Amino acid sequence: MTVQENTTLKAAYAGKVAADLAENTAEQDRIRAGIETLQAQLATLETDHALLESVNAALGDTTGAVPAPRRAAKKPAAKEAEAKKAAAKKTVATTGGAKAANTGAVKGPALTELIHAHLSSQSEPRTAREIAKALADVNPGRNVNDNLVRTTTERLVARSRVDRVKQGSTVYYTAKPDAAPAASEPAGEATAAAS
Repeated sequence: MTVQENTTLKAAYAGKVAADLAENTAEQDRIRAGIETLQAQLATLETDHALLESVNAALGDTTGAVPAPRRAAKKPAAKEAEAKKAAAKKTVATTGGAKAANTGAVKGPALTELIHAHLSSQSEPRTAREIAKALADVNPGRNVNDNLVRTTTERLVARSRVDRVKQGSTVYYTAKPDAAPAASEPAGEATAAAS
């Protein structure tokens, strides 16, 4: 094999390896984005499950025991969800049981409305961390940690009230004009709000 053939062969292999590396990196990014979305959805479901369990316990319903969700492994997100679950139970127990759970236990507007209003007032997209910090500054007594804000903002994305853009590993959110928020509410709530 001549030196020129050897150089050409190396260049061909180098090109193939570079293309494979780029494809591998792109696939990793795609899978990471999917994992982040699934983790956000799972965190939302775990939070909802904890709230429903605490309301169920506050109501004293022991007849219809609901199995706990299956977990493949204890991940940091699972530990955090357990901490949120314990906090939710404590909140319901210390603030008047079912009545507190039905009124939201936190006074003030819904977190979804706070997030949408904040994003609507911004001229540039914001990350969940930036949103959480801004809301925590304005509402010091309210629980607005990064994960809660991220999952709540993802709900707004699902309701088409917020746009999500990913740049690298960072996700940015922008509010859509809120022409008809009643479209995402049940008909009874929309009617009650109109009166």
